[in-house]
Amino acid sequence: MSISLRQLLARHASLLVVDTCAPRAEAALWLAGASVPAARAGIDGEASAALPAAVARALADPAAGGRRVTDLDAVAFCDGPGSVLGIRLAAATLRAWRAVQPGLALYSYHSLPLLAIARPGMTIVADARRDTWHAVSPDAPLELKRVPSARLAALAPLGTPEVFRRWSALPAGTEPLPLPWSAAELISAAPDATVFAEAPEPEAFLHDQPSYAAWTPQVHQAPSTARSP
Repeated sequence: MSISLRQLLARHASLLVVDTCAPRAEAALWLAGASVPAARAGIDGEASAALPAAVARALADPAAGGRRVTDLDAVAFCDGPGSVLGIRLAAATLRAWRAVQPGLALYSYHSLPLLAIARPGMTIVADARRDTWHAVSPDAPLELKRVPSARLAALAPLGTPEVFRRWSALPAGTEPLPLPWSAAELISAAPDATVFAEAPEPEAFLHDQPSYAAWTPQVHQAPSTARSP
């Protein structure tokens, strides 16, 4: 079930939102009844070092009231699209926090819908590799799709988070407009948008669940070289 920031803050006394889908790790703490974070911090660099530093800085803010991770009621993280390594590290971090604090409520949100809500009338895209793109269209700003590069021209005008990496070539005339990315600011600007979902087992977002071929063990022997008499 999808839920908004305002609904989360009616349910929980405190909510920490972490974002590692971009080169800057961000942490923002909301307290019940507020539409803007009481404390926030952003750290550039590898998520393995930047995320714990951003969380520590945000919680050290006097407005955080001396809270520690173990005092939090709920945590939400961006599960993608974005930096897969950063997202998986955030997911692993939340699982570790949950292990020592079983009552911690966990939520996830997608990155592109936040920009789609902020930029009505524009399709928001991000590279999905293999000549495909993640896309959120204006008529369904909460629905994350995957489209081939050849279809991008039909979805214009296009926007994209300015800090996200690209690998696929764009068709001529389809260069998306680079848009500023800050999860905390975008979430604050849309407190009633139902962008959050419960995430009891945090993991990176995938359009399709991976499938695996069954492996059958078999003993392989060299062909016989015996000659007929």
